[in-house]
Amino acid sequence: MKKIKSIVFLSFVFYASVFGQKYSLKHCLDYAKQSNSNIKMAYLDSKVSDEVVNEQIGRALPQISISGTIDDKLLIPTQMLPGEIAGRPGTFVPVKFGTQYSATAGISLTQKIYDPSLGVALKAAKLSRELSEQNVRKTDEQTLYNVSAAFYRALVVKKQLDNLKVILSVSQKNLDATQQKYENGLVKKIEVDKIKVTFNNTNSQVNQIELAYKQALNNLKFTIGMPVDSTIALTDDLPDELSALPEASNSKDFVESRIEYQMQQSTISLYEADRQNNIAAYYPSLSFYANYNYAAQRSEFDFLKGGKDWYTNSSIGVQLSVPVFSGFQRYAKVQESELNLEKAKENLKLTEQSIMVELSNYYIQYRNAIDNIKNEKENLELAESVYKNTQAEFSQGVSSSMDLIQTESTLRETQNNYFSKLLNLYIAKLDLEKSRGNLINFLNNIK
Repeated sequence: MKKIKSIVFLSFVFYASVFGQKYSLKHCLDYAKQSNSNIKMAYLDSKVSDEVVNEQIGRALPQISISGTIDDKLLIPTQMLPGEIAGRPGTFVPVKFGTQYSATAGISLTQKIYDPSLGVALKAAKLSRELSEQNVRKTDEQTLYNVSAAFYRALVVKKQLDNLKVILSVSQKNLDATQQKYENGLVKKIEVDKIKVTFNNTNSQVNQIELAYKQALNNLKFTIGMPVDSTIALTDDLPDELSALPEASNSKDFVESRIEYQMQQSTISLYEADRQNNIAAYYPSLSFYANYNYAAQRSEFDFLKGGKDWYTNSSIGVQLSVPVFSGFQRYAKVQESELNLEKAKENLKLTEQSIMVELSNYYIQYRNAIDNIKNEKENLELAESVYKNTQAEFSQGVSSSMDLIQTESTLRETQNNYFSKLLNLYIAKLDLEKSRGNLINFLNNIK
């Protein structure tokens, strides 16, 4: 299934690059889910935690090992035997025992019968895996937030650039018309110069916005994991203004839905498991063992020759290990884990308070952003209307060039304010949904 999704995604990327498909916010989010390095690394961390769980499960299974050694005794050990053996009572006779070469090979098995630390370690590994999965969700959320913010910035700058180019086009026509009147002796040279200054200012602003747009696209490509030298085009339409204000709810209703709060709860559980593991170090452990060995001794190195004896031995048994005294190390570890647990609980309280403050602040921020965009939209409509009427009057010779310059400057300023407030609205919406723990659901519902 994953391969099918990847093929579909790569087909989309190929289509977009070849046929000029414009990227919407949803396209950018889908691209990031497949290509963003932070998401990939978080997923790999989650897979690592899966293997840690398997590792802890393996500790409870039988442990089997095969070993072998070959010794070359360069100097054969000497033993002192009573002299009575050699007819020299009251003395000791040095005798060399053994052969120069010896070899052993064997297989051994151990199995834990009782070890309280095994269950605690497995529980801790599963909690760690849960924390890694939560970190994947947190990384997804933060990445999608960054992608959305970068997309909105780029798209708002694009709309600002498009509108400014319209003003520049009109300013060019005004300059040409005024130049023609000057050549016909109908206006003075100063009128041409005034219009030209305004045209140059607008043209300079267009150049600045074009540069800002290229930078915004580069930031967007980096955020979604697209090579910076790739070509990307955005949709022309701005998203809805998202001006519906959600009902204010008790902040506590959203606290538990925040991934930061859930991760802090998992951290507390991990510290509790660590405390239990340190306590388990006080208890005895019991293991079963079995082994089977071959051994041979040679005066010459001929272990591979057949027909020579190898001697076997085997044993089974149980091993009991009872911890007695560790120099108070176990006690210190238990105290350390209990302190970490208390610290984690305080951090949970702090996280809860922080989330409640964020909810309140982002709700106020979004409400203000809605009020601001309504005012700026009305101002923009008025500025466009005044500019349009002044343009008509200037063409008819009713309005002066100074009136045209002032209304054009006002329109540019009003547009800048509007698009700035519009971007603030989009970012405020993202912040509000994130603070409510609903950002991923909100973005998944965007068409």
